[in-house]
This record gives sequence, C-alpha cells and structure tokens, in this order.
Amino acid sequence: MTAPPASLFVNADQIPWVERRPGVFWKVLWEDPDGQRKAVLIRYEPGATIPRHRHIGDEQIFILEGSVADDTGVCTAGNYARRPPGCVHTVVSPAGALVFAVISGPAEPA
Repeated sequence: MTAPPASLFVNADQIPWVERRPGVFWKVLWEDPDGQRKAVLIRYEPGATIPRHRHIGDEQIFILEGSVADDTGVCTAGNYARRPPGCVHTVVSPAGALVFAVISGPAEPA
C-alpha cells in the first residue's frame, strides 16, 4: 500500500527573491513538475509595471500589502482578484505591493 501524500511546509525566508521584470520580484513557493501550476509571492517596488499580457491559464491574487492596478481597477491590501484564461491587462503598482498568487498556466505578450 502506498502512503498518502504529506503536507508541504515551505520556509519562505530561505527562498531568494528573483527579479522577473524591473522592480517585480518573485519567490516561487511551490511549482508542479510541468511548471504550469505554482504558488508565488510577488513583490512590486513603487512604480513597477508588468507590460500588457494575456493569461493562457488562470491567475488568482491576494494582496498582502499595498495595491496593484490593471485595466479593470485597483486591488488593495486584504482583497482578492482573479484573472481568468484569456484576460488581457497591464499591471502597475504605484506605491508598491506584496502579493500572493496562485497561477495555473503561462502568460504571453499581448
């Protein structure tokens, strides 16, 4: 008999921040083997922007600190947003932010 999978506990302090775009840093907390699904902490420096892109998969975010804005509006600390497959937007964080994201697929330039 095979043992059931166990919980995964991650010490985020031991994972380095990686600059993905100017002023946008990621800590990948978990990623499935094919790299499509992942849980990520994203830190935006004030004024950081992610250029216009299209989500191929789903992205869900929870704002821990600060705020991020896109074509639809502003998501502030303590709030949640979902970007469904096909969503096209530009993201900016005028004052900076810390975001937890669950991503189920890639994005491409739009």
